[in-house]
Amino acid sequence: MQYLYILTSTLKDNYYEQLLLSVTSLNLLMPNSRIVLLCDPKTKDTLTDKRCEYEKFVCETITVDVPKELNQMEASRWIKTKMRSLVKGDFLFIDCDTIITDDLSSITELGIKFGACLDKHSLIDKHGKGKSIIEYDKKLNFSSYTSNRHINSGIIYCRDEPQTHKLFDRWHELWLYSKNKMILRDQPSFNMAIFENSDIFSELDGTWNCQISYNGLPFLTKSKIIHYFATDIYLNIPSFLLAGDEVFNYIKQTGSVSADALNLLKDPRSAFSAESQIISGSDMLSVLNSSLFQFIYLLKKKKPFIFNVFNNIVSFFKNLAKIFVIKFDKNKNRKLRYYN
Repeated sequence: MQYLYILTSTLKDNYYEQLLLSVTSLNLLMPNSRIVLLCDPKTKDTLTDKRCEYEKFVCETITVDVPKELNQMEASRWIKTKMRSLVKGDFLFIDCDTIITDDLSSITELGIKFGACLDKHSLIDKHGKGKSIIEYDKKLNFSSYTSNRHINSGIIYCRDEPQTHKLFDRWHELWLYSKNKMILRDQPSFNMAIFENSDIFSELDGTWNCQISYNGLPFLTKSKIIHYFATDIYLNIPSFLLAGDEVFNYIKQTGSVSADALNLLKDPRSAFSAESQIISGSDMLSVLNSSLFQFIYLLKKKKPFIFNVFNNIVSFFKNLAKIFVIKFDKNKNRKLRYYN
């Protein structure tokens, strides 16, 4: 059994730093585990000086020749959809933006051939990005959305069998097709490949891929892997301390994981900021996932002065509206209601 990672990275991003954190957490719990890293030649050339610490944990690094015309993201997807043919033996693929929270060896006891978890622990009709999933599928003439399930490709268990090779070959073929349609995401093609080979697919429970940013709380206490980022969460980053810029910047500057981060890795399920709030309910989540909220958040991050001006204007009208709402309710119900 081996644990497989894929890295396409430059000195400007944090993907290597995420990888180092993840393999460090895996080594803490499973010091004798076999970790294999797949990367492209450009990335391998950067793994020098302060980017060598990973070698303490990775048993084998495989440099994969990818088509030269591919950019960094495309190279990552190309390797990911080809990884079954690049290694021998069963594997558990793990995204770099993860922290291991428990022994993973029990995955082999499930008796399955190919498994992964629901994306955002949610059916498509309850999914925050459900409309986008369906739109992508329809644009590609895919029908996997009809299953009402969209599977996350961040954690994948795969046996080394002819049927799984067939599924991966189809995934790669479908991804190349979607790439030609200007859709670089790997999950639409991943889900369609699963849809066409559903007889060998088993849905893993959420503890194997606890996506804490989206509906992951019910799985946190028994989680085996915490998945703290997602490709579409560039705005509402979770208050997970091991996902903070301070952790990544320390690794980038020193080449190693800080003592504070190592301490957090000993109990990662509790590594959350003290200033945290739980947001739930379809109404609140629809607001959180709206373009309006994301625009406001982006304005706050990039143009705080403009945000403050707008916020003051909205606060004025909010207070004005509150006066009329309270007056209306008082007249209607003969009692006073309180509004924040």
